[in-house]
Amino acid sequence: MPSLDRRSFLAAGLATAVGTACGTEGTTSAPDAAGPAFTLIASFPRSEPYAPVGARQRLPFLIADRDGAPLDRIDGSVAFTVTTGGRTVGSAVTVAPRATGIPRAYLPLEFTFPDTGIYEIRARYRGTDLTAAIQAYPPAEVKLPQIGSALVPVSTPTVSDHRGVEPICTREPPCPFHQIDLATSLAAHRPVALLLSTPKYCQTAICGPVLDVLIDESAHIGGVDVIHAEVYANPDAVTTIADAKPTELVSAYSMSFEPCLFVTKADGTLVRRLDTIYDRTELREALAAAI
Repeated sequence: MPSLDRRSFLAAGLATAVGTACGTEGTTSAPDAAGPAFTLIASFPRSEPYAPVGARQRLPFLIADRDGAPLDRIDGSVAFTVTTGGRTVGSAVTVAPRATGIPRAYLPLEFTFPDTGIYEIRARYRGTDLTAAIQAYPPAEVKLPQIGSALVPVSTPTVSDHRGVEPICTREPPCPFHQIDLATSLAAHRPVALLLSTPKYCQTAICGPVLDVLIDESAHIGGVDVIHAEVYANPDAVTTIADAKPTELVSAYSMSFEPCLFVTKADGTLVRRLDTIYDRTELREALAAAI
């Protein structure tokens, strides 16, 4: 399946208004008044190679109400079952909801797909059966940085060198994470927490909240270089955001979505990748893994 570049992906309108993260697809069917009480939203890309076989994947799901609005609270843990071709793969996985410090609840399912193909994700919430589908790809077709691999050293904009990116931070006021660039941190063998997000242009307003949580938590952990990188190089110079040029980092990592938090150890090995959404508790766990 060919992948779309970021510009085509956004222009095609694949990010729905039901509250999924920027650049991701929404429900498997459009909810309406006559439909189910709840629907499952896959808050990650499904129109491109995203999940490779043989590597444990973190798959964030939201639950939407009948009107299509994502819940800000999910009552209790949810058990997920994965099937393919009518057979169950592995054991059921019980996932506790996350929502600490952010205005949206989500369920970060972790699963390893054994073979390529289409898988159905099944769950049940408050009497409603939920389903979503995902395709698993050969590892060579998935370009996203994977856990256990070395993060590619890309120079990111800083206050002293914008590297052609204007503005280097769309948060108001700008965040404090533009003092050091990624390539320098990796070369110095320091643990890194790199957040790719665009608070001003995030289609569903989650980039800002996750950046705010990162600002809060960074004050409580030392020894990690925290870096924020914007998605677009020239957003103020174009008529529509779909025409904006992606930054060097977006191109190098083949990113079609945001936000995304990359966390590495001192040797540059990626130990956590939190795609599209994370809360305060999951962030703390990721930062702890870096040191």
